[in-house]
Amino acid sequence: MCASKYTMSIKFDYFPTNFIVQNDQLVYIDYECNAYMEEWNFENWGIQYWSKTKAFLQYVKEHTS
Repeated sequence: MCASKYTMSIKFDYFPTNFIVQNDQLVYIDYECNAYMEEWNFENWGIQYWSKTKAFLQYVKEHTS
């Protein structure tokens, strides 16, 4: 998914709330479209929310009732 956005020069927001599962497929939904910036790519920013990192665990802790 991210490789296709790199070639299109579009920034992907990897925050988990921008994704839903529908009909057994992961679907990306975002409210804005921005130019690609390396600081916001998966490797530099998105991975913290898609791996069991401290940032991810802290977010879950703060947003789970």
